[in-house]
Amino acid sequence: MTGGAIATGAGARARDRRRRGGERPVDGLPAPAAPSGSRVPGEVHVAGHVTGGAVAAGEGSEAEYAAVAADRGHRELLEAVRLLRQHLELLSVTEEVTEADGELAAVEEEITRTGRAGPGRLARLRSLLTTGNTALTALASAAAVVGAVTALTGG
Repeated sequence: MTGGAIATGAGARARDRRRRGGERPVDGLPAPAAPSGSRVPGEVHVAGHVTGGAVAAGEGSEAEYAAVAADRGHRELLEAVRLLRQHLELLSVTEEVTEADGELAAVEEEITRTGRAGPGRLARLRSLLTTGNTALTALASAAAVVGAVTALTGG
């Protein structure tokens, strides 16, 4: 099991509210094996790999799956934003660097929370990274963020 939640028994509850950046690959995981021995009433057996979701079994059980998954473009943007934020720590603290980091943090939080970033926020981020500050525009990681934003917005 690489994610999700499983609960069994009276009053059991299972929740998966994790924010996702896409499903995890199951390639390379060991093949699932059938359990040996007799079955117990209320027993849950997953015949495969669970990479998300929620399972509950038994009286009064409840299952909830409320994960948010970002599309590929937003996952790539999120990865680029996180790398650029790491690189900004290497620069001298200036008003422009602080402003860019604040906007990057807002984009990161929005994608993590909702799976995407709004077009207005993306336009502002692109503007911050392409005008005025030579320290920012010289970073390859800033160019990667701009490229990801451009791919999402088409312009």
